[in-house]
Amino acid sequence: MEKQKKSISFYSVIARYRELPLIGILILLLALVSVLVPGYLKASYMNILKGGSIELVMACGMLCVLLIGSIDISVAGVLAFSGSLAGMLMRDGYIHSIFGMFVVGIGVGALFGALSGVLVAYGKVLPIIVTLGMSYVARALIPMDWMLGLNKISPTDLSTVFRNFMLKNYFLGLPYLVWIAIIVVVLMWILLRYTRTGRNLYAVGSNEEAARVRGVHLNLIKVLAHTICGATAGLGGIMWLGYYNAIEKVSATGEEMFVIAVCVLGGVAVTGGYGKIMGVVIGAIMIATINSAIPQVFISNTMITELFKGILILLAILLNVSLSRAATRRDLVGRNI
Repeated sequence: MEKQKKSISFYSVIARYRELPLIGILILLLALVSVLVPGYLKASYMNILKGGSIELVMACGMLCVLLIGSIDISVAGVLAFSGSLAGMLMRDGYIHSIFGMFVVGIGVGALFGALSGVLVAYGKVLPIIVTLGMSYVARALIPMDWMLGLNKISPTDLSTVFRNFMLKNYFLGLPYLVWIAIIVVVLMWILLRYTRTGRNLYAVGSNEEAARVRGVHLNLIKVLAHTICGATAGLGGIMWLGYYNAIEKVSATGEEMFVIAVCVLGGVAVTGGYGKIMGVVIGAIMIATINSAIPQVFISNTMITELFKGILILLAILLNVSLSRAATRRDLVGRNI
């Protein structure tokens, strides 16, 4: 009888704090890479932080969408368009400051996200259909020279101050690129943990009908979630432009899958209602570690890199499903059902 109580207690802790197994997996991953590539962490930790910053920022927005049981696969296209448009405006002299770049990028991304949210919430169109269409629209606008006057943005189109801003300016030993990700993570943590809007995001994803009965404005929450996701994608576009000092139509192709993978690896339930920002941070570090380490271990073998990502994602999904079932069994036992 005591063994049964201990078992239930163990599963209840793991089910409640799903990030604990993820932290263990991350530690094992870093230890394995350190053994295969001696001195790897010391030499590459900054590259891991830089490489994961853009995906982490976008994953924060994707978290909001997944929490309500929706999805957004337009984020990569929105990233490319937002970055290209802001770069064009700087090239043509309409934007002279870094602040202006962020305003344009975030604003354009939020506009795309809001439009997707309206179509999903009020038009009752499936999110995957809406955001697929938005992805095509965003990328189609990029090469339209006759309309927007841009094809791709190169380093010579950007000011020296902006080119140096993301990577060459440091604060407390970290580049501004990483600090932007940290700020977004903190803001998202505050939103989800301490605000009514954050609680409503969880409520809509857990049980939409129950949330409606409680007085939650379902459509407004859905629009807000997609708007936040679009805004972070737009911010990702400016970060991408600052990181690579270039952007074009094919930039970030397939990035939406990596962003979703970050959330899934972080234990976010794709059916909605569960997910924590700490898990998303862990997922981003995992993806960045794989991207950074595999080329050193297997000499830039793309197939092996993708294989490792796929295996990790499948394991994360299996872990998430197992923990969800354990939590359900715990609740049933607690109610003597």
